[in-house]
Amino acid sequence: MSETFDAPPYEFLSIRKIRSMTIYHLVFESMLEIERFLEKNPPINTDSFSMMMSAKADEDFAGPPLPQAIAYCSGGYQEGLKNFMQMSRQMEAITWQSYRQRTAAPAIVGSRPNVPAYIAGEPKSMYRLSRSVEKKVIKMFMNLSYNRNTTEGQILVRGVLTLNLIQLLEQNGYIVDFRAVTASTEKNETFICEIRMKKPGAKIDIGKVFYPMCGKSFLRRVISRLKESMPFEQEWGSTYGKVANQDFLRAVLNIDKSSLFIGTPQEMGIIGKNILEDADAFLGTLNLGNRIAVPKYNVSKEN
Repeated sequence: MSETFDAPPYEFLSIRKIRSMTIYHLVFESMLEIERFLEKNPPINTDSFSMMMSAKADEDFAGPPLPQAIAYCSGGYQEGLKNFMQMSRQMEAITWQSYRQRTAAPAIVGSRPNVPAYIAGEPKSMYRLSRSVEKKVIKMFMNLSYNRNTTEGQILVRGVLTLNLIQLLEQNGYIVDFRAVTASTEKNETFICEIRMKKPGAKIDIGKVFYPMCGKSFLRRVISRLKESMPFEQEWGSTYGKVANQDFLRAVLNIDKSSLFIGTPQEMGIIGKNILEDADAFLGTLNLGNRIAVPKYNVSKEN
């Protein structure tokens, strides 16, 4: 049974209880909303946080200083973006080729020639694209959090494959409603921050989603600063909470089985050394075979 509190301290925050667990749930419709909220410098809960680690954490660990980390929410984040875009284009090319091969059927009349069939003198020497199907909305959630032993390669690959999945779904007639979440627990309290990354039918802004998906300062400074402003009753300052797992998040957020959930890199089978192997493992965890024709990316291994 869930109980909702009547007067949360901030407009973006709802507080509710599920049995003995208190849930502090922030919901933002954009990255800009996060930036504007933090620019107001919400007060620190000094009972839960004896030290403001969002500002004091070492730059080697947490990235650029807090003011810059907050400004990246709307201004974009460049570190690693070039490599990210190169990997994204590599996956996009494979995904698009796979899609064309699946949707183009041999025909007498079509939009492009089937050269081998034409040379062989076959009557069906053209490719005709199959008819499009009615589009359906699908919700997709991504847990931005990850464990301390996660490598930068795993984080980067997970971001690339998440964007590639959105493209794959849209090519197969789905409209994607994409939300990012980060969640952690401390004793009987749970913190959840939910951010809408892409509205249904809208084009995804890679420059905006790259930062929360791959920038370490987003979690270690921006999200930490949000936590510091929460009216927690427990002491959170020693660890800032433990990463909440996928099953727990699905239950707390009422994510139904028809929605997709991108978990930590480890939960998604991502090792971070070979993106094609990771792509097959990533898609394998999502069980999409009953919805779309799932491409095989690491075909060289099969051959």
